[in-house]
Amino acid sequence: MGDTGCVHFASYLKEYGYEPYSYVHGCFSACINKEARLRKALSCLCYKCGSSGPQLFCCLHCIYFACKGAHINEHYKHTKHYMALELCYGMLYCYQCRDFIYHSKCQTIAERHLWLEARSLDKSLSWRPWSPSRLEIELLLKNPKRRHVTALTSIGLRGLLNLGSTCFMNCIVQALIHTPLLRDYFLAELHECTTKTAAKCLVCEVSRLFQEFYSGARGPLSLHRLLHLIWNHARHLAGYEQQDAHEFFIATLDVLHRHCKISMTELAANAAAAAAAAAAAAAASDKSKPSTTTTNSHSQSQNQHSGTNYLQQQGTGQQDSIHLLSQSGTNSLPLLTAGSQGSATCQANQPDPNPTQCNCIIDQIFTGGLQSDVVCQACNGVSTTIDPFWDISLDLGESSNGQGGYGGPPKSLIDCLERFTRAEHLGSSAKIKCNTCNSYQESTKQLSMRTLPIVASFHLKRFEHSSLIDKKISTFISFPAELDMTPFMSQKKSDQQQQQPLSPSSSSSSLHDRTGGGANGSTGLSASEESRNHQQHCDSDTADFRYSLYAVINHVGTLDAGHYTAYVRHQKDIWVKCDDHIITTATLKQVLDSEGYLLFYHKKILEYE
Repeated sequence: MGDTGCVHFASYLKEYGYEPYSYVHGCFSACINKEARLRKALSCLCYKCGSSGPQLFCCLHCIYFACKGAHINEHYKHTKHYMALELCYGMLYCYQCRDFIYHSKCQTIAERHLWLEARSLDKSLSWRPWSPSRLEIELLLKNPKRRHVTALTSIGLRGLLNLGSTCFMNCIVQALIHTPLLRDYFLAELHECTTKTAAKCLVCEVSRLFQEFYSGARGPLSLHRLLHLIWNHARHLAGYEQQDAHEFFIATLDVLHRHCKISMTELAANAAAAAAAAAAAAAASDKSKPSTTTTNSHSQSQNQHSGTNYLQQQGTGQQDSIHLLSQSGTNSLPLLTAGSQGSATCQANQPDPNPTQCNCIIDQIFTGGLQSDVVCQACNGVSTTIDPFWDISLDLGESSNGQGGYGGPPKSLIDCLERFTRAEHLGSSAKIKCNTCNSYQESTKQLSMRTLPIVASFHLKRFEHSSLIDKKISTFISFPAELDMTPFMSQKKSDQQQQQPLSPSSSSSSLHDRTGGGANGSTGLSASEESRNHQQHCDSDTADFRYSLYAVINHVGTLDAGHYTAYVRHQKDIWVKCDDHIITTATLKQVLDSEGYLLFYHKKILEYE
């Protein structure tokens, strides 16, 4: 049968075209807008028995609704109308073939309708399996020799040469290479860069490294170009002395983040310039035409761009909408990205709704929100600040105060997180001015996770630097293969506090962006921010905060003579140890028994918006 349906559907298209299918699917199957949902509710009933299902068919010849089975079959026998649409799943049915059929263009129109339905209802698209595009099919046909990924495959594994105390860089690169969403982003070649900045762009170099890692070659790689770019953009890391892997990780994310912003800004500027030039050319050509022609040309230009405009309009008429979709049915769908982060690239013709929040791939994967609640001890007024973070640094030394049950060193990652999110009394020497009391008062401070990133990275502070001595803390800290962050979320902490009796108090909160801000002098939230915060609290009841370990970086030796190695998860239940150019297999027990310096966890379930 192929992707063009059957011979009966081909004859149907010659007589009726795609408009009846587009209309019926957009009104009664996907329901692309409010009018379509109302029309479906009023008219989608079996003309024979008056029921609404459970499985309803619509005749594409005369728009006749009937139940599956005897009622729709009776309609076919009397009218010989052989094409129908099953409304629950939007599938085409041919009564002459007595089977469901597939047509690629109809599928494209249906996907477009489903996306419009999700946008109209302000919900996410349901998950659908990947289907290759026409270009991808052509590439697959041109390259029949394809690698078969097995449990013992080495694709994606490459050793890295030590260029002279560069083990700190090698282990961070191994962790980034094995970050699933980052891998998918670069292997899909989604990063775009202008020719002017490509030679100095660190993101382009990282994209090239991903291609090298997954090329199938097994020889070790040299990171001299990456090291040179890091030295140029992070001067404090220049030189051949040993560096801290955590400091290199943060510096790398910062440089990647800045380069992504530059690329996105330049692409947006180029697109805006091209659009302005096209508009100027169109205006110049319009001046030489009669007024009636100018009006028609203007309406045609609106129709050409109406695919985008229609997505932003809510009051468009039903018939105009269906006609528009039938014309633009072959357009590709916008991509959805994981988490509440947005798309990987900015559109030049749409303003950023939140200019303080970057939309690059680095922020989408690694950026979370840390909430700090400062509670006045006099009036119980709460001042809240929210700051972005890329990782969480956890103390391993003894607690400064013995409150909360223990004052000794932590023994596990959970202990570290509990101590990190425990309320701390700031004392009389660190009084903070309360906006309610309008005076300096003693207060308590508590940290919690407002939003969690897709990749949660934890830095165990094993290196202590003081005026007297520098030392390394080699205490074993256990960490799990599966981590649930629910107890450390802000909403969970708030619920626990509400269960405790509190005196009536006023509270003030402020949402801080990357520029930071103190607890004092905070401003009130706007209506949009309050709505977004309320939505985040509502979503926290259904969100999933479970994480899975996928990379561990260890430091072996002392501060003066040490070496970095990394464990990374190559495939499910398959771990490898990366020691510069040497790659060996490892067990999960070896990973969990290691000392642990940097821990990388990936979210198990991704929410889409």
